[in-house]
Amino acid sequence: LNMQSLYETTAITPDGDNHYQYSNPAYDALLDAYMAELDTPTRLDLAYQLQAILFEDLPCIPIVYPRSLFGFKEGISGIDTLLIASGGHRGENWDDPADHIIKYAVPADLKEYNTYVVESFYDAQWMQMIYGALVQRAVDSHVWEAQVAEDFSVSPVINDKINVTVNLDPDIKFSDGSSVLAEDVAYSYELHMTPAVGSSNYGTLTHWFPTNASIEVTIPGAGGQIMFYFDGIFNLWESILGLVQIVDQSTVAPLISTNGYSIFNEVPLTGDVGDGLVKSCGPFMLESYDSVNSIVKLVPNPYWDDSITSGGVLPLLDEFYLTYISGKDTAVAELITGTIDIVDAQYYPGVADFTPAGVEGILVKDPSHQEMSINMLHPVLGSGELTPLGTPLAAKYLRKAISHACPRTIIVDQILEGLGAPATTAIPDSVLGYDASLEPYIYDLDMAIDYVEDAGYIVRTTIYPTTTGIAGLVFLSFLGLAVLEALRRYRKK
Repeated sequence: LNMQSLYETTAITPDGDNHYQYSNPAYDALLDAYMAELDTPTRLDLAYQLQAILFEDLPCIPIVYPRSLFGFKEGISGIDTLLIASGGHRGENWDDPADHIIKYAVPADLKEYNTYVVESFYDAQWMQMIYGALVQRAVDSHVWEAQVAEDFSVSPVINDKINVTVNLDPDIKFSDGSSVLAEDVAYSYELHMTPAVGSSNYGTLTHWFPTNASIEVTIPGAGGQIMFYFDGIFNLWESILGLVQIVDQSTVAPLISTNGYSIFNEVPLTGDVGDGLVKSCGPFMLESYDSVNSIVKLVPNPYWDDSITSGGVLPLLDEFYLTYISGKDTAVAELITGTIDIVDAQYYPGVADFTPAGVEGILVKDPSHQEMSINMLHPVLGSGELTPLGTPLAAKYLRKAISHACPRTIIVDQILEGLGAPATTAIPDSVLGYDASLEPYIYDLDMAIDYVEDAGYIVRTTIYPTTTGIAGLVFLSFLGLAVLEALRRYRKK
């Protein structure tokens, strides 16, 4: 849960993403403590305190947490739905007991060829299954666990900086049977930090590691050790270990030396690049790449079961396909006929699409939310100077009134057709660190009116007919704070 650059005073636009212009010294101090806290339980407690402040102050009015809807063939197993939706899935656990083959449809062409140039969610879905990283998200708990690493640890803060030590699994291998060396790990990071490669991770990595010397091989070879010298304190340091997917230096470096950086834009398994940039140490390996029809075929990495993280077991699937299918109706029809096994949520199907026998719709929490943003310098809703009471507290009462006038459950049930959940704060309910003890502001116009009156206004209500339909009901709920004498700025006497 990275809450930086959203609500702190120093992030007010244009210096950050705090377009709310929200400023609360108590929040700022807690955030500083949170971003520097390396102890997980303490950090979690600080995250809860930050959410409590946002819940009370309401720099935004959270409305809903969206849900994605995937279509699955009945009977496929081992898929952690949150991980597949966020691109961090563990394909070694997937299976279709009927034939041990899964075909996954996506609604866009596949045209990014390796981990160094990928930005598309769809291309990243197959890459996640072939590349190994030092750490991955665990199934179910979603905490970071070792994959290419055997273990990893962070130092205490020294001079406002941290160091991370990673010891490699001595038995993990690339898909050609060669051992993964500590030098391969350092090299994989250095490529992302090379401007000529054009990696989207360049900015993040060079922020924490200003030079290649910031990543040091302290014990070379298989089962070696790498030190990461962070240029600052980062409480979510594990995410940096999971960011980079590992390639074989002994293969890639000569390719670059001979052909230059153009190989990063070549179709895999063709031309000069061959399998150089797609040979890795994940559970699968790339067997074929059809760039014309956008079909990728993966098969198990035959050396995967040598790794500690595998538990001595090969992936359950014999084959995995990622394929482009144009249009929701075609994708759903092919799921129903059994041609494919998974329909991606980005087709935006509805619940009714997955009612036929043999298929099922799977709701997945999105790492996002929908909100009404508040300008915290607005003279009525923000600073409160033009409210009858003329105080920030009066403005907060009005924000609470708006929140109580928001029919979240109706929006979810009747507008989103169940593809969402009422929101409590701007922190998505899918992320580690979300405080599930908070409950959404209830929809209650009487409470909303009470808050408006607490802000110093006299309220005169009007009863509207209820034949306007659901969209009209939602609209009137917000207007139904109703004909406020606020417009006349009446003061309570």
